[in-house]
Amino acid sequence: VGYWAAPSDSDDGASFGNYYQVSTFARLNAGGYDGGITVESLLENGDFGIGTVEGIDGEMIIRDGVPYRVGTDLTPVPVLAGTMIPFAMLTQFSSSLSYRAQDIDDYNELRDVFDGLVSDGHIGYAVMIETEFESITIRSVPGQVIPYPPLAQVIAQQTTMTLHDVQGTMIGFLLADDLGDINLAGFHLHFLSEDMCYGGHVLDMSFDEADVHMDAMISISVNFTATG
Repeated sequence: VGYWAAPSDSDDGASFGNYYQVSTFARLNAGGYDGGITVESLLENGDFGIGTVEGIDGEMIIRDGVPYRVGTDLTPVPVLAGTMIPFAMLTQFSSSLSYRAQDIDDYNELRDVFDGLVSDGHIGYAVMIETEFESITIRSVPGQVIPYPPLAQVIAQQTTMTLHDVQGTMIGFLLADDLGDINLAGFHLHFLSEDMCYGGHVLDMSFDEADVHMDAMISISVNFTATG
């Protein structure tokens, strides 16, 4: 399905970085959508990541230090200054491994390719996958107001779209399975099209061949100030 390429050295020599998270998935899952940190403060902890904004008003993608919000129109727009963040996953990205993934027919096959990659001592990997997708299905969710419903009810209101033959990048994380209530194990991926016309949380995808860049993380910081 693919092959490992030689690891590349990061610019600063630091192959293993810190994983920074705002709030926990358990809190988000229960309806904790009030922001506890501004987007400016968030970006002091990294330049690459995913999350959401206050009221779980869409999906957030951070690439090269620039945060984008994707609402139910599935169009990325810059996150406004002062926006409060209830949940985010972030790191300072510096690719230490490169991988060529081939003949991926769906999300399950991508999971199978990387199954077992997260080893003892690693929180997980930041992951960036660049390719022309044969297809990719993305979603976003509408903003919520107090009293906030649990996450399952919000996802039931999601807007989805399937794109074909689109160039773009999946950004996210592959996390270990022993983080407890902090976050779920496995892949968490969001998408930005190269032309910046489309984005969202990735539900499924297929592609012939893709360049995969990964950054291992061995330390974790969790900001518990988000409430709700």
